[in-house]
Amino acid sequence: MENKERNVAEVLSEGALKVKFEDLSERNIEICKDKLLDNIGNIAGGALAFGNREVKRVIESYGETGEAPIFMLGGKASLGNAAMVNAMSARSNDFEPMFMNLDGVHWPSKESATLINAVLTAAAVYGFSGKDYITHEVVGEDLSVRIMAAGGRWNFSVGWDSSFTMPIYGVCAQFARMRGLDAQQLRDAWGMAMGMVGGTMSHIFDYATSAKLGAGYNIRNADFATRLAEEGFPSLNNIYEGPRNIYRQYRGMDEACYPEYLTKDYGKKFYMEESIKLYPVGTPATIVAFAGSELYGCCKPSEITDIELAFPDNYTEMYYWPSYEVGRDPLTHAQFSYQYALCAPLLKGPFSVRHYNEGVLRSPELLRLTQMTRLMHDSSLPQNPSTIRVTITERDGTKHTVTKSSNDFSMHTYPTREQLLAKYWDQIDSYSLIPHSAASKLIELVDRLEDITDMREITELLVP
Repeated sequence: MENKERNVAEVLSEGALKVKFEDLSERNIEICKDKLLDNIGNIAGGALAFGNREVKRVIESYGETGEAPIFMLGGKASLGNAAMVNAMSARSNDFEPMFMNLDGVHWPSKESATLINAVLTAAAVYGFSGKDYITHEVVGEDLSVRIMAAGGRWNFSVGWDSSFTMPIYGVCAQFARMRGLDAQQLRDAWGMAMGMVGGTMSHIFDYATSAKLGAGYNIRNADFATRLAEEGFPSLNNIYEGPRNIYRQYRGMDEACYPEYLTKDYGKKFYMEESIKLYPVGTPATIVAFAGSELYGCCKPSEITDIELAFPDNYTEMYYWPSYEVGRDPLTHAQFSYQYALCAPLLKGPFSVRHYNEGVLRSPELLRLTQMTRLMHDSSLPQNPSTIRVTITERDGTKHTVTKSSNDFSMHTYPTREQLLAKYWDQIDSYSLIPHSAASKLIELVDRLEDITDMREITELLVP
């Protein structure tokens, strides 16, 4: 599809509208189906988290005509607003997939909760087939991955959160396909979208509930932009190149640092975000959660008098290092806290979304354990692979020590069927937002997604 006479925006917009189900690989289809089931579980585990019902109440106050369902929580809203809540629910426990796979090189990303819920919510409105669902989702994901990858890895020093500023373009392509827009209209939608995005990493550093807003308002804004474009509303023609491109605006660089990703094998190979998380904590805290899970049951928590958590030099600190505090929304702090990642499973068993209910987040016993947990650096610990050490001391002087290495697991190892289903059922069972019969039916439907003629078979099972 690459053509030197066309600019990048033209190549991407024309290509995104041409893709058919038959163009996708079996691997694309498999990952898409697995992530759909994973997403349903993530909504079941995250819908009741603080912030989602509050956003739902705000959009209900608009009095708008409801066209699309709000999954698990009930009610209806406009497509963009309903999908915004659905995406935020899936994002709530930091349990959605991340890390795009670029020919075997994995870079951090965070787009799946946005792209999957845009298409899934739209499916409840348009009733398209399972094959159409897969195609729309993969096209949007491939495009979003390419745009992110062209800008390089996350740049915390610049301060923009890529999960806020980049997935909207993939969602615009998804809605453009569903609504029959032409390539010029899609480029207009992208131009409007560029002026609508925002989102700073400061949300996470401040442990603010707003850290998950971007997953939702990327969809709401893409919905608005594509509707305007459909009306013939003109906007920027090429946001990917030139003196006012998105990378200059949001990444602090003159142009894309890896422009080849934008068009390399475009329309022939479809990149995806493939790392399905098995622990609902930030990536650097995962080995800490492993350590806490292994130490569960080694002694009575009430007998613990000291906890030492040692890291090698140069291990990630950022927002993980400060002491855990309940604050206005303890969930966001818990997801990005080494102390919480260690002490919650130490107290309650192997890490689960159950560890994020209000009773655990505010538990006096958990707070006692986190407050006594001392974080330190030990230069004797290996940096490659990164190795942490946890030492627990009981009242009688007994010590329990566990070391964990980044070699003990990989975020990039694709989960087994058993692991996917275990994660799914844990979230279904944790908050019981849909009946077991519906949850079982959903597994069966997703397994034969290509044969479904109307996706409302699935979406109707997601409403109370």
